[in-house]
This record gives sequence, C-alpha cells and structure tokens, in this order.
Amino acid sequence: MSVKLRFKRMGRKKRPFYRLVAIDSRTRRDGREIEKLGWFNPSSVDETFKFNENRVVHWLDQGAIPSLTVKNILGKVGFNHKYHLLRLGKSEDEIAKEMESFLGRQKDKEESKIEKKKLKKEQESAAAKAEEAPAEEAPAEEAPAEEAPAEEAPAEEAAAEEAPAAEEAPAEEAPANEDEEKDGTDK
Repeated sequence: MSVKLRFKRMGRKKRPFYRLVAIDSRTRRDGREIEKLGWFNPSSVDETFKFNENRVVHWLDQGAIPSLTVKNILGKVGFNHKYHLLRLGKSEDEIAKEMESFLGRQKDKEESKIEKKKLKKEQESAAAKAEEAPAEEAPAEEAPAEEAPAEEAPAEEAAAEEAPAAEEAPAEEAPANEDEEKDGTDK
C-alpha cells in the first residue's frame, strides 16, 4: 500500500479548510484517511498551518510521499530543512540552532520581497508622473526644434562619406559573380 501525505478538503463552499492526512494513494481526495496529521486554513490571517511534526516524521520514515502542495507548505515553515538535519543525525541543540538561523533568513527574504515590491510601485508611479510631465512641456520643446536643422548638417556630411563606401561594396561582389560563371555552377 502506497501512502501519501496530502490535503483533504473540508469547510464549506467558497471557504476552504484543508486537513493534512496520511492516506492511501489510490483513494479519492476526500476519502477515508489513515491518520490526521494537521490542518491548513488559507483564509486565516494569523495562523494558517499547524501539524504534528513527530507523526509527519514517522510517516516520512515509513516511506510516505508528500504531495507537491504539502511539500511546498512544509518547506515554507522550515520542516523540510529540519527533516533533512534529522536524517543527517544532528543533535537537538544543533538542529535548534540551525533552525533559528534558517527561519531568520526566511524572514529576511520575506521582508526584502516586500521592500522590492514597494520600490517597484514607487518607480512605476514616478515613471507615470514623468510621462505626464513631458506631455505638459511639449509646447516648450518646439522652440529648440528651429535650431535642429543646423545640427543636421554634420549628419548629411557623414551620410555623404558613407555613400562612396556603399559604391565600393558592389564592385567587390562583382568578381565573385564572375568566378561562379567560370566554374559553371551558375545556370
């Protein structure tokens, strides 16, 4: 019998509540479970996930396979890292110390994500204001447009210099065509 750790949907319509269960992989999602291990409430604000670590460790040691969603949520709360340390044979003190640093890094990552989102919003709002400001200043930019023809003269000289180079390029290609005709590869 293949055992999986997955969520069983409970709650009412439009108000989901999930129970973390050890269940036979062949049974349906809301079927009879082997053991209740915890719960997950996505609509709760303060505490969204709670589970019995000892029993989850027991089932994982027995060969139970967590579903992708369960694995992701266990990773967010740091259980996957803790389980990894247990499997390495670390002592409880080492695990506790490592978990403190791990959870601190996770909290820093969350804070940096929030800061990046705020910074991005500020940049977008500044860009939107900058786009509105040039629209108002457009009549003022028409006066410098009269000076632009004087600046275009050097551009015309550069274009004139490029023209002889363009005339030389077809001359170089012409001998290549004659070689092809001599080879008899053309027509």
